Amino acid sequence: MFIMVILSLIAGILTVLAPCVLPLLPIVVGGSLEGDKKRPYIIAGSLVVSLMLFTLLLKATSTLIHVDPRVWSIGAGILIVFLGVAMLMPNVWARLTSGSIFEKKSQEMLRSAQSQGNSTLSAVLTGAALGPVFNSCSPTYAWVVATVIPSQPAVGLLYLTVYCIGLAGALLGISLFGRSLISKLGWAANPYGRFQKLLAVLFIIVGLLVTSGLDRKVEAWLVSWVPSFTQIEQELLPSGNASLPSGETLKSRAPEFTDIDGWINSSPLTMEQLRGKVVLVDFWTYSCINCQRTQSHLNAWYDAYQSEGFEVVGIHAPEFSFERKTENVKRAVERAEISYPVALDNEFSTWNAFRNQYWPAKYLIDREGYIRYTHFGEGEYEETESMIRTLLDTSVPKSRQPVSVDQPSRRQSPETYLGYRRADGFVGPESFASGESTFVGAPTLRDSEWTLSGTWRVDDEKVTAVSEGATLSYRFSAQHVYLVLSGNPGARVLVDVDGVAELGRDVDSNGYINLDSDRLYELVSLPEFSPNIDIHLTFDEGVSAYAFTFG
Repeated sequence: MFIMVILSLIAGILTVLAPCVLPLLPIVVGGSLEGDKKRPYIIAGSLVVSLMLFTLLLKATSTLIHVDPRVWSIGAGILIVFLGVAMLMPNVWARLTSGSIFEKKSQEMLRSAQSQGNSTLSAVLTGAALGPVFNSCSPTYAWVVATVIPSQPAVGLLYLTVYCIGLAGALLGISLFGRSLISKLGWAANPYGRFQKLLAVLFIIVGLLVTSGLDRKVEAWLVSWVPSFTQIEQELLPSGNASLPSGETLKSRAPEFTDIDGWINSSPLTMEQLRGKVVLVDFWTYSCINCQRTQSHLNAWYDAYQSEGFEVVGIHAPEFSFERKTENVKRAVERAEISYPVALDNEFSTWNAFRNQYWPAKYLIDREGYIRYTHFGEGEYEETESMIRTLLDTSVPKSRQPVSVDQPSRRQSPETYLGYRRADGFVGPESFASGESTFVGAPTLRDSEWTLSGTWRVDDEKVTAVSEGATLSYRFSAQHVYLVLSGNPGARVLVDVDGVAELGRDVDSNGYINLDSDRLYELVSLPEFSPNIDIHLTFDEGVSAYAFTFG
């Protein structure tokens, strides 16, 4: 946790150097020139509060009432335009409220603000307006919103708070530097001077760009010549496919199964009921390829050692919304030939109780109920089984383990999410934002880049084909290619891979994937790792794609 706190702080500082923030720095610096010396601190503090509140509001509206997050960006843009107009015409507020039934109250508030230097309110509004705009400028911020907050609220909010402190601290430093540099020039602080008018115009331009969505195109233009500090930040994030070192955790009591939504293959269980057995708790989600590749090992251990007092409990914590459906998980359990108990942890309550952060994750618990061994990710199957045998104190022969898959190449394409909240690697002449859009596609792709053509609806966790024949193209480097898909049973996706005939097990002889459920599908299975191969997918209307994974 300490390391992630430090990384979140560094990431917040790096965000100030991101291309999408650069156009806003003059606003922050210029805004700090007005009023008293407290103004830069008020702007920075208001920005932190705004970003924190916006994060919580974003998750609530996106999850509960399905308000498009783009609405909040538009609102922020309108507020920035309003502030610019107010700076351009200092008396604009009085004119707007002239004749209103609330004029008397408004004038009293304005006189009160003027008596305090008339800077605090505008400073608060400046920071508040910038908060929603800054939210999309950091992969760390997107990672916290998309994965940590729904699964570990307290830890996620801690990371977000530290990230905001780093961001606000860097902006505050820039503001103070700008203030000391320009405050020597009296003309800069004149609200009727050219400098302030220029800042007002900049407010309006930036606000219009944010409101219209054109800020993304400006960002793309900046990226073409500004060093990509967000790439440095992205390297700070933990890899979802990383196999972390295992180890013993002595005398750490295993928490109870909490707020389970249902059980498969078993009646409800408790850790107290399992006392006296050696228990392996496995956190997984059925569309995760890393989880799927560990499944055969779990089955083998369960078959070999169940009679010796060994129990496996799978805790299914969903990554995507369709994985919350009990019938989908039941089908996945049958497909994987899982016979041990599986608990549905749809609200991540047991996940949080274990303070878990990974899929897959294994917690080995002794007969007295203490966690004695943990392992996160794939691999170390021999070490895990050895610990099982040690805790069981058994002479039973080792289980018949399946052949382990080859370790992925360091040059392999990374897991690639397609929804706007975690999207990475998209290229094309169009902006990639929430809502329905028609795409024409990029003419060429580089490694691990993807593009769309046709009409698509972009949501927070997926893209959905709106027009028949809409296509998605990806240039990958891997041996195996997988894609999470959902849609009506019988819907199809045509798979075409340049120069490759070895399609995956879920592709029929005619090159089609015929959807049977919402799950992970294997698209390509090559004899060996191959770099820079183009795959083209043609979708039936209504089919959704969530994320590519590779092996």
